Amino acid sequence: MKRAWYAAAALLIGALLAEVLLPDPGHVSISLRGVIVDMSVPVFTLLLVASYAAIRLAIRLVQARKLLQEAQLGRRRDRARRSLAQGLLELSQGEWRVAEDTVTRSARDSESPLVHYLVAARAADLQGERTRCEEWLTKALDSTAGDRAPVLITQAEILLRHKQPQAALTVLQQLEASGERNTRAVVLLARIYRQTGDWERLQQLEPRLRGARGISAATIDEIVVQIYLDRLKAAGGSLDFAKVEAAWDAAPDSVSRRTDVVIAYARAAMACREQRPATKALRELLNRQWDEPAVLAFGELEPADPLEALDTAEKWLRKHPEDPALLLTCARFCMRAELYGKARSYLEASVLIRPRPETLHTLATLLDQLGERNRAFSAMSEALVLAVGRRPNLPKLRAQRLLDRRHSTDRRRS
Repeated sequence: MKRAWYAAAALLIGALLAEVLLPDPGHVSISLRGVIVDMSVPVFTLLLVASYAAIRLAIRLVQARKLLQEAQLGRRRDRARRSLAQGLLELSQGEWRVAEDTVTRSARDSESPLVHYLVAARAADLQGERTRCEEWLTKALDSTAGDRAPVLITQAEILLRHKQPQAALTVLQQLEASGERNTRAVVLLARIYRQTGDWERLQQLEPRLRGARGISAATIDEIVVQIYLDRLKAAGGSLDFAKVEAAWDAAPDSVSRRTDVVIAYARAAMACREQRPATKALRELLNRQWDEPAVLAFGELEPADPLEALDTAEKWLRKHPEDPALLLTCARFCMRAELYGKARSYLEASVLIRPRPETLHTLATLLDQLGERNRAFSAMSEALVLAVGRRPNLPKLRAQRLLDRRHSTDRRRS
């Protein structure tokens, strides 16, 4: 369309010039080193236009090869972008081998071959081809202009996937030594320190987690809480109460007041046969904030004087008379104090309010010890039904069907 407008404008201008120049075409004289060239104005104008066109043609001819190379490079890069998109789709669909071939076929023509090699490394790893995975990671490292973080982080994630935290830690330490700061690397370091139980380094990492971009404060708070939960659990597993106390004292107030952390501390103390600090922590928590998991944890205590613990639980029962967890807790202390009739009453009341597998199992155990085997079996069956979520839909045994028919016949005769 533009060329048509240009042609029309040229014709119009030419017609106007012809109208002006026909009576007197004008005269142009050029003298150069004694040579004089005379010509009319239209001829001079045509020579100028022809010269301009010749120069433009010469420039285009000189640039033609470069333009051809640029066009070929553009087509190759477009093809590389399409292959990367196709490879990512194939990877998400589980076609790992096909995805690996697709993204590497045109990796050299891509503007960012690093991405192609990283995708290929993940595809090879998902196939269990560790050697090929390492080869692609090496090529990715060679293709980067200096930013090694994406390659090292990918390598660390793959090592963690294969449960090799120490090897992943070595890779991330290379990244740390280079001075590069990466949010994902900090998160991976936190995960490794948790897995290896390196609590001191994990606590030192907390300021960096809070200063990292892209991680919300709530997420960091949960990570920090999980740090202390894991530490308390590990200390309880070691059966060393000094380690439990050290982990508990290290927790800041915002963490140590959480119900899940208090319960973890109490259970760790119970594992170390330290009932008093566990009792104190749970009692203070429940006096401050009523919480069902804490009530159940209180019932797991094995105090030297179960009547004293029962008295505490029954005081709470006056404020929460229909709390099934508290009734179960009271029943447990009654059983430890050998008040079996009272324990049975508490358990049956708890089941009536809200049947739960744990309560029914405790009731079945008590009934079995009291010699009521049939009722114990019935309670245990109910516990299994609640645990599984439904009763098995099975036909009756032949003997049971015959017995049912006999009872039915007897009732009709009578």
